[in-house]
Amino acid sequence: MKIKTLLIPAIALFSMAFVACDDDLNSLGSSIQPGGDDIFVGSDTLTIKAVTRSFGDSVYIHTVHGLLGEYTDPVFGKIKSDYLCEFYCAENITFKNPDKKTVDIDSVRLNTEFSYFTGDTVSPMGLSVYEVTKPLKAFFFTSVNPGDYCDMKKVLGQSIFSIQDVPDTIIGSTIIRSISTSLDLELGKRFYKEWIDSNGATFKNSSALREFFKGIYVTTTFGSGSLINVDYTGLDIYYTYRTRNTENTADSAVTGIFRLPVTSEVIQMNHVKNTPPADMLAATGKTYMNTPAGLYTEVTIPLNDIVNAAVEGAGKNAVINAADFKMKGFTEEEEKSGLSRPANLLLINKDSLPNFFFNKLSHDNITSFVISRNTTTNSYDFGNLASIVNYYAKYYREKGVDPLPDLKYLIIPVAVTYTQTTNSSGYTVNVITEIYNQLFPASAILRTDPANMKMSVIYSRY
Repeated sequence: MKIKTLLIPAIALFSMAFVACDDDLNSLGSSIQPGGDDIFVGSDTLTIKAVTRSFGDSVYIHTVHGLLGEYTDPVFGKIKSDYLCEFYCAENITFKNPDKKTVDIDSVRLNTEFSYFTGDTVSPMGLSVYEVTKPLKAFFFTSVNPGDYCDMKKVLGQSIFSIQDVPDTIIGSTIIRSISTSLDLELGKRFYKEWIDSNGATFKNSSALREFFKGIYVTTTFGSGSLINVDYTGLDIYYTYRTRNTENTADSAVTGIFRLPVTSEVIQMNHVKNTPPADMLAATGKTYMNTPAGLYTEVTIPLNDIVNAAVEGAGKNAVINAADFKMKGFTEEEEKSGLSRPANLLLINKDSLPNFFFNKLSHDNITSFVISRNTTTNSYDFGNLASIVNYYAKYYREKGVDPLPDLKYLIIPVAVTYTQTTNSSGYTVNVITEIYNQLFPASAILRTDPANMKMSVIYSRY
């Protein structure tokens, strides 16, 4: 009937309105059906369960950023992180020496630049640099063992810093801080000798450089006051060469820099050790999330119960129109932590997680969703999850599975990148282009007592 066709969008609108204002959902039912038409809209409320899970310090993070330092949070315990990296070699980079005279290596510096950090600014930290002696493999999991790649007995260089004393530059409104660590002068001499001996062939590209110098491991050896998010790592070899001054017969000394940066074209791996209190995994009434490589929340969606509630209310042809769910932050508990809250969460089917980050997949709003934090209410509104319920109900029915299994979904803090595009209405909108496991430290404590774990379901028959 035509009236049924017209009522389909109307039911959707009713669903949105009632889900948004769900104080008395059970009063719906047949009260809104037109006389003479077999139209029914009903509702139910079901409880979602949640537990805290641990990544065991192993998550996939492929990034050019390095997390460096150690920080002990009063709630989430100690986080320590460091990183290994190769260097990018621009094509046919050279030591300048036009007149082929003597070249002196003046100094070798490792520069690490950052703008964001967690912790205090006054605690002294010790930074140490080691040479990578075995080729780095593209194992971008935070459980990587630096000892498998380095000679930990030989230090290339060390420095001591506190964030408040690090030189900084203001670019726009951002403060860029830079730690400069002096490395063994012999390293610079090795590089220059190799450039001479190979006639520059070792430095024709990154692959050739990798055969000669495999990279470095940057870590902290003492101090537990802060974690810095390293935006840039670069190796600078300062040298002096001499060239004939055209105005007289004397030679002039000229300073050059042989620079090798870390970029997205080469391997960088973050090593993370996160040691939250063990009792967090058994907590009741709340679940925990923290990054990097820390804790996450697993929710159980009772698929069979949801479908049965709809069938009991509206018959075997019932359609799930809305399944609204949100989680609230446990603000009083969160304020005890020194970490910031995650801005974005990934809600993803447990079975879909293993390949999601590795294959750089995007959310499909069926098996995975990206949810932003509401800073005003300190909550994460997952919205209408009817697509999950309908998709998996159909999937398991077609396979003859009865009863329908519970759905296990994971809630994981993520970092996202956006691009701007124009939609069909001509408006500029932000579209998510990439989703990553979050590296920068953050935490959340979510209320999971039964009163705060209700899913409001709207179903219909028409």
